[in-house]
Amino acid sequence: MNSTQPNITGRAVPRLGLTPEEAAVSAAVSRTKIFEAIRDGTLTARKSGKTTIIEPSELQRWVRSLPIRGRVPEAPDAA
Repeated sequence: MNSTQPNITGRAVPRLGLTPEEAAVSAAVSRTKIFEAIRDGTLTARKSGKTTIIEPSELQRWVRSLPIRGRVPEAPDAA
């Protein structure tokens, strides 16, 4: 996920929020799945007027909370 976006001066501007459509593309799920997760409270979104904003860190947290299929990643040694 690209966390910067060029502005009119050509400088990179940190990306602080994603639209539900952008979040869906980034997470490889449907827009409907994003809104379902917001509605059931597993994905936190913010509102600015009619605009829904999803923080990239919250989207990452949500993706990591999804069930694991196949091989379970090994935990690093705690030695």
